[in-house]
Amino acid sequence: MLKDAAGIERMASIVEEFKCEPLVVVVSAIGKTTNALEKLLAMAFEKDDNLATEYFKLKSLHVNLVQSLPISTSGKDELITEVEELFRDLWDALNKGYSDRYFAYDQVVSFGERISSRIVSSRLSEKKLIAKEVDASDIIATNDNYTDASVDWKKTKTNVDKEILPLLHSNKIVITQGFLGGDSKGNVTTLGREGSDFTAAIIGSILKADEIVIWKDVPGLMNADPKVFEEAVKLDNISYHEAIELAYYGASVIHPKTIQPLQKNKLALQIRSFYKPAAAPSYISDDATLDDKIPKIILKENQTLLSISSRNMDFIMENSLHHIFKLFTKHKIHINLMQNSAISFSVCFNQNKKKQEFLIKDLSLFYYVKYNTGLTLLTLRHYDDKMLKKYISRKKIFLEQKSRTTMQIIY
Repeated sequence: MLKDAAGIERMASIVEEFKCEPLVVVVSAIGKTTNALEKLLAMAFEKDDNLATEYFKLKSLHVNLVQSLPISTSGKDELITEVEELFRDLWDALNKGYSDRYFAYDQVVSFGERISSRIVSSRLSEKKLIAKEVDASDIIATNDNYTDASVDWKKTKTNVDKEILPLLHSNKIVITQGFLGGDSKGNVTTLGREGSDFTAAIIGSILKADEIVIWKDVPGLMNADPKVFEEAVKLDNISYHEAIELAYYGASVIHPKTIQPLQKNKLALQIRSFYKPAAAPSYISDDATLDDKIPKIILKENQTLLSISSRNMDFIMENSLHHIFKLFTKHKIHINLMQNSAISFSVCFNQNKKKQEFLIKDLSLFYYVKYNTGLTLLTLRHYDDKMLKKYISRKKIFLEQKSRTTMQIIY
């Protein structure tokens, strides 16, 4: 949503509406900045000659955004200087020659949220809102599992109580970055892609917030992606359990880890429309009465289907599976679907050329490996015969799984 000056202004208006309440604002990167930073990092590792060109494109996008904001000349000049300093730090990070790609990812990609929070904080201050920016890497304590760090809840609670509570008690609006954390050595970590809502859930649950609201560019939580399925409808309420299931199957609105702290603390999550803030939100709560009333459709494209089989016709048993899962963990590949037979094990995961290359190299030392790329994973939850006929007929199906509530196919 924070993709242009209009988005920043809309965000500022929403914050202003709630300014009389204790408020923590968790921000994401501007527009497609995370994708752009991932591209820059890949270019840095490949020593691509076009790195500087792409870097300056991203820098210009942010500077031009600041230029277009309704900020005083002095405030604008100061903010541009701060943004340019952050981009100088980004350039240094891109050229440090990191050997660990996962560590490098967190140090580089985290700049998206850091730059965004600086812009948002400045804009709110310009509107005479008393806002204080807090570095999420000083608040969200994690381990050093870079790109998918786990939260140290005890340390994080201590940090929230020490750094955020006093600001709220002094009537300041707290601005912090989503997606980011920090390990015990002071290095920035990330919580997994689309992790800003998880950050909100962490801080909200520790503060025992009255409300946790996620603002999205859709009317609320939808039963399907409205950009793909014209018949998509808004879900008024689903349970924590249903939300976890949908997140597991790949629904992009909610980060998979978000629901657990909310359920533990019995906090309802609102999903509201960024463009129609007065519209009724969707709720995620402990109410399961509507879970099976509306079917849900989840589509994940660019999938790899990989089949692993024994070299000597041995059964794929517990020891083999343990070894295979260790290799997936090593290469930080999340499995979206799995199926095994006596002598083979098939998995589906998000296509990633580099990770896939390293995984197959390791697996091939012990197993026969075959794979297909560019496939689509379709999940139908609370399906009926009409849905199966509509979405599955006439497709070349590579793999199929079906239970009483959920149907998944790879095609």
